[in-house]
Amino acid sequence: MPKYGPDREIFSTPAIDGEDVALGISLPFNTREGSLFDLTFLSIDAAITNLKNLLLTRKGERVNHPQFGTNLQDYLFEPNYQVLRDAVGTEIREAVEVWLPYIVIKKLDVKIPETGEGNLVDRFHGIFVSLTIGLVNNTIDEEEVVINIRDL
Repeated sequence: MPKYGPDREIFSTPAIDGEDVALGISLPFNTREGSLFDLTFLSIDAAITNLKNLLLTRKGERVNHPQFGTNLQDYLFEPNYQVLRDAVGTEIREAVEVWLPYIVIKKLDVKIPETGEGNLVDRFHGIFVSLTIGLVNNTIDEEEVVINIRDL
């Protein structure tokens, strides 16, 4: 008869990047080929998807986790001064530190986009966020994530 309770042993084998084991699904859900649920097989790709999900979720939107997410949308119509860009950077750093502690933010630039940078109608009415991230136990993989905070 199997043994249940605190004395039982549980064994787990971690997935290794590049194996035929999917770690999650990527965003957006639809792939370029039109199929649903493009899978992620590398840890850095799964981390990018988790980061996008965190940054694009408004605090209070997720049931039973009211502090999950950020309030980046609240900054959209504020005067675009350095104080605002500092607040956006702080919001992103704090959210990643709490909810995604396995992600290391190596570089974070929050700025007014240059002409032609991003897809903003008016470069003074939006914020351009560029993150270079890595993983805590992985010094090789590094990816850039770009987010435009703008009126959709």
